[in-house]
Amino acid sequence: MKIRKELIAGYTRLLTMGRAVNAPDPMADLSQFDADIRAMHRRAHKEGNLDWLRLALDSLIANPRGRIGEFAGQQYPFSDQELEALFRRAYGMIWPDQPLSDPGDEADLEFVDMSAEDWAAAAGSAS
Repeated sequence: MKIRKELIAGYTRLLTMGRAVNAPDPMADLSQFDADIRAMHRRAHKEGNLDWLRLALDSLIANPRGRIGEFAGQQYPFSDQELEALFRRAYGMIWPDQPLSDPGDEADLEFVDMSAEDWAAAAGSAS
């Protein structure tokens, strides 16, 4: 299934370019990202995109190869492993009762560039 890349990047930027990346070593203590994770959660909830965010994070965590780096932001040089750890923390905080998919069982998502209008049409037909 195709999902609008910018939709998910807009949320993950709250983590990858948020307050926590200004710490001397952001990855030394992932709890530094908790306020940014809460902001991402609030925004996705307010915009009605929590299900899409959950699906995308689950898919990126279960199958990060060649895809997760697209969501690294530009402020801190996150490795794929660091992004996976950060997204795991976010997923666990936002959906503590929903287990992550096992690799190979995740939704088959393709993150693509598309307009907001095209996404609205695609997302409307997917629900």
